[in-house]
This record gives sequence, structure tokens and C-alpha cells, in this order.
Amino acid sequence: MLTKNDLSQIKTVVTETIKPEVKALRKTMVTKEDLKGMATKEDMKGLEKRLIERIDEAQMEIIATVDKHKADKDKVENLEKRVERLEDNSGLPPYVDQ
Repeated sequence: MLTKNDLSQIKTVVTETIKPEVKALRKTMVTKEDLKGMATKEDMKGLEKRLIERIDEAQMEIIATVDKHKADKDKVENLEKRVERLEDNSGLPPYVDQ
């Protein structure tokens, strides 16, 4: 299950990925008369293709981030178990002040 931190990272990755495309779209947003000669079907297909590629890249980065988070969580859990075993085997309290 994704945490709020995971979702925040996903939002950041997607936002950063599409920023250049959004800027490009804003630059083309002018009057109707200007648009008549600017936006051809091929231009839109090219833009669509770039957006899809950027989204695919963002998805891969999201998957890698989530996988790393899961791996880090597994490592922490394993280390916690090792510490508990060492404490149990040593016969000492877990902390010096106890």
C-alpha cells in the first residue's frame, strides 16, 4: 500500500515530467487566427507522442521509487529482527539505562 510520502513523490515526478510539455502548449495558446497556421495534425501527433513517452518515463521512475522504498523497508525490518535476536542472545537489556 502506498503511503502519503509515496503519493507525494509520484505527484512530484509526474509534475516535473510534464512541465516542459505544458510550457510548450502555453506558448502555442494565442488567438484563433494565429492557431490556424500553427497547429497541424502532424504537430498534434508529435506532441501526443512526446507526452506519451514522457508519461512512460515517469511511470518507470515511479515504479523504481516504489520498489526502492519497499526494498529499504525490508532492510529496516531485517535489521530490527537482527537487533532483537542479538539482544535476546546477549541476555542484556536492550538499552544501557534499563
